[in-house]
Amino acid sequence: MTYDFFADKADKLEFLDFIFKDTDLQVYDLGSQYGQEICQYKTSDEISSKFDLEIDEFGTTFQLWTPRHKGKPIFRKVDLDPKRCNGHTFRYATEGWGLIQLYFGGLRNNELKHSHIGHFNEKGALKWEDVNNVNGLVSSWDWTEIQKTSRKLKYQIHNKLTTRKIGSYGVLSGADKLEKQGIKLR
Repeated sequence: MTYDFFADKADKLEFLDFIFKDTDLQVYDLGSQYGQEICQYKTSDEISSKFDLEIDEFGTTFQLWTPRHKGKPIFRKVDLDPKRCNGHTFRYATEGWGLIQLYFGGLRNNELKHSHIGHFNEKGALKWEDVNNVNGLVSSWDWTEIQKTSRKLKYQIHNKLTTRKIGSYGVLSGADKLEKQGIKLR
């Protein structure tokens, strides 16, 4: 399942509040900063104090997980070439077949990049299981629960927060206001 949408900072915070207050999802960095471990976030304030949810050149990315999904997230250490990474030798990545990705697009050069939620389905994960042995067994995940969770997230965005659509992309209220002020949605 994948779903793309346009959201400004206030929209992102509203969606994060929903995740933290109305779901049992745990929120982790997709990848850590150089030389640091993965952070788990428990509130919208933690995220908004660490990241610029309005203007972010590379976007802000998270992995979502709950014990109901059975399989566990893997926090894999990634070795870096210090010559190419300002002297840093490692960072971490959060991986796992059934994790739900949440990517927040940022505002830059008068354009708001779309945001995204998505995850593997069981069939897609099985295609890669033999190639990627780091993520463990696909069968250790509860794919029915993952689908149920992702549908709940999509419903919240698409049916509760979206004010209109551009094609299949939901446009949340803050993003709609930005477009009316001349910001391009892409």
